Amino acid sequence: MIFSVSMKLSDLLDNPEGVALFDKFLPGVRKMAEANPQAGSLSIEQLVRYTRLPHGDSILAAMGEALSKLNTPENMISPHEAKLIEYFKELDRQDRERTGKTSGSHVQNAIYPGKPWLDTKGERIQAHGGAVYFEDGVYYWYGENKAHTDGKNGVWTWGIKVYTSTDLYNWEDQGFLIPPILDDPNSPLFPAKRVDRPHILKCPVTGKYVCWIKLSGPEAAFTVWQADKLLGPYEMVEALYNPGGHKAGDFDLVTDRDTGKGYIYFDADHASMLCMELTEDYLHAKCEVAKSYPDLHPPFTREAPALFESNGKKYMLTSGMTGYVPNKSDSAVSDCWDAAFESIGNPHVDDGTNASFNSQISKIFKVEGRNGLYIAMADRWLPGTPVDARLADIFTRAIAGNYAPDKYHATDAERKEMYAANVLESAETCIADYVWLPLSLEYGRVFIQWKDSWTV
Repeated sequence: MIFSVSMKLSDLLDNPEGVALFDKFLPGVRKMAEANPQAGSLSIEQLVRYTRLPHGDSILAAMGEALSKLNTPENMISPHEAKLIEYFKELDRQDRERTGKTSGSHVQNAIYPGKPWLDTKGERIQAHGGAVYFEDGVYYWYGENKAHTDGKNGVWTWGIKVYTSTDLYNWEDQGFLIPPILDDPNSPLFPAKRVDRPHILKCPVTGKYVCWIKLSGPEAAFTVWQADKLLGPYEMVEALYNPGGHKAGDFDLVTDRDTGKGYIYFDADHASMLCMELTEDYLHAKCEVAKSYPDLHPPFTREAPALFESNGKKYMLTSGMTGYVPNKSDSAVSDCWDAAFESIGNPHVDDGTNASFNSQISKIFKVEGRNGLYIAMADRWLPGTPVDARLADIFTRAIAGNYAPDKYHATDAERKEMYAANVLESAETCIADYVWLPLSLEYGRVFIQWKDSWTV
């Protein structure tokens, strides 16, 4: 555990010295926070911002200096983290014991959006918030391994898994792209860390494969890795990296095919969709070049960007900010990667749920050899909690009402219903499904239509 104002409140309160410091700098706040079950997942900084305490910046500065003195060898692993380490090691032992015992097989000849997708062994594919990389005739699907994430045991992501396919229907488990780190609570790949949405680019200058991964939650940063081969092994370059000093949200990476320049688009500080040019080695971001969707507040703030290009135009699809609960997507267009995008509307046509067919897009990729065929990869994080237009409207009004109460309002009953559906850390994402749908472009607009099943 690293003591700082960026640490989770629940972690701080696990240490008696931390409790004493918290009460010294923020008298009376702990009682209020403990009465709110969701407050424990906030960082100290977030808590101070949300409570709008007078002189918050000076309090955070003084508290940060005092907390740094608690970073001693004795405090590096808290009692709670020690228990997690032992539990995670036991889960790993059980996984290894099962390895090689799976003898089932599974074959399918189509894509079935929203249905459980099994690998060639007959097990659920675990590559959430994922992306696809194509190389030498093979598709590589990589993403978050949620196999152990039941919403109760403290596992957020159990490393990054990777699968291979040549037909996009049948996927063979290739193990870990980047395995979890089980014995270091400060590692970004510790299973309790909120690792999300890996993206890989191959750098034309170094020839290396560069993988950026987001850490959501209190860290709100990126961890950056690179490897000589697509399947690794990957070495960490940055543990917690904040480009330009910004808090990091959902992101995507793209390469300009003409110049070789790399760009990262990310939700910066929950304030805009920021584009930064990458350094030549793709390992860092060197400058801001464009900003899209500025001056929005939740749930309208844009996240989960997915970018692609077609016929010289650049396109970006995003979702709103409502956690794992799906919402209405938006599409935008630009003439070049280093310019702002302009909205062209919701791509999910005939979607009566106003919730992107109950999914959130993570990546869009082009099918090789099929001119004009793109696939929008998406996750259905909460298959047991379907969202309809009525619930989507409640979420919009209830969340927006916190920022613009004169314009948006929800009743107490509606807010209660929203809180009941708005799970995040307690979500059982090990059973999350995938919604892959074909994407088409017509008259300058992006269209995604529902299909119960389809083939490429």
